[in-house]
Amino acid sequence: MPKKLLMILCLAASIGLGLSGSLLVVPAAHAQAAGAKVGEKVGKLLQDALNASKQKKNTEALAKLKEAEAISGTSKLEQLKIAEMYGYVYLQQKNYTAAAAAYERTLASGQLTPAQTNDRIKQIAQLSFPRDVKKTIAYSTRWLKETGSKDPDMYAMLGQAYQLGGDDKKAISATEIAMRNAQAAGKRPEENWLRILLKSYGALGDTAAVNRITTTLVTAYPTKENWQLLSSALRKQAAGDDRIALNVYRLMSQLDLMDKPDLFTESAIVSIQAGLPGEALKTMEAGSSKNVLAAGDARNQRIMNDARTRLKVQQQNLPKLEQAAANSRQGLPELQLAEVLMSYGQTDKAMAAANRAIQKGGLPDTDDAWMLIGRAHVLKKNGAEARKAFAQVKGQELASIARLWNIYSSKI
Repeated sequence: MPKKLLMILCLAASIGLGLSGSLLVVPAAHAQAAGAKVGEKVGKLLQDALNASKQKKNTEALAKLKEAEAISGTSKLEQLKIAEMYGYVYLQQKNYTAAAAAYERTLASGQLTPAQTNDRIKQIAQLSFPRDVKKTIAYSTRWLKETGSKDPDMYAMLGQAYQLGGDDKKAISATEIAMRNAQAAGKRPEENWLRILLKSYGALGDTAAVNRITTTLVTAYPTKENWQLLSSALRKQAAGDDRIALNVYRLMSQLDLMDKPDLFTESAIVSIQAGLPGEALKTMEAGSSKNVLAAGDARNQRIMNDARTRLKVQQQNLPKLEQAAANSRQGLPELQLAEVLMSYGQTDKAMAAANRAIQKGGLPDTDDAWMLIGRAHVLKKNGAEARKAFAQVKGQELASIARLWNIYSSKI
């Protein structure tokens, strides 16, 4: 049985619809207040309807209810029980719109206790979602206000209803409350809640919030799809900044998210512009081996040939680069050497050069050096040391990407 249907049926039972015994049982508070009871004729038809519905003969059950409804002079209690049974049968048919309408009749009857009224309001809100967002919003808001509940599921449903209704600001407000209430209760936020926030923040153009939520999303639910969402957001953020873009592409490559030709070619071009033709060539070769890049494409061939030419020259000049780094009292030549060695796959030598760069000093900042050291430890499957390195990245430009590398390295 679907979770939603099971939850609603349980709620229906808790409100007072006797599903296993006689339908003549009346809540004591109402029986004493009005001396009311279900008459024998109506009671029999209700019991017949229940029995038919249990046997999945819901058309027959509805016919019995119409008979009961046609009886003249029915009491308010009988009308309540008829409406409740209509709701139950419609639930069995998964006709949630009709069930909600039936339960609205019970709400308007004045025959429910305050506790039953609140349960019924919640039930109508749940039955109305997502088909009738206005009704969902009205009843959810009413239930939350009248009960004072902090139920994160109800706030999240309200948030999604607002989103479906086109009100992203209210969607964010309700869903953020759901997130906070879940956290306060020691619960992990549902993946769907994060996606609600991601969509609404994106619609409002709040880039910082999109990055915050996607980071939370991959932390709690590190699926490939969620990493892809985050990478797409970061690519947009990195537009025009090769330093950031290069690190985004490196993370995407490590996560095996490079699945389109432009990702490989753009990454390769950024690597060439950064003076790393070896990294560019590896990127293009990876795209070709995955059959993402067309072998006969003229542009792809030009990029690969350019990378090969530049790499050959760089390799010939590598001894000079190494000597310049060794002779320099400043850290920048060491960092440049470290990047080149890393692009060649010489992880240990690259890490040693990066550490020397930090020790010598004179760098604009140490973020690139720590990013390289962290990536090197990732390649060596040393997650703990990788996280230590990424934690040293302090600059605003690279810190957000370093945190993502940190999340990834925690799984190593």
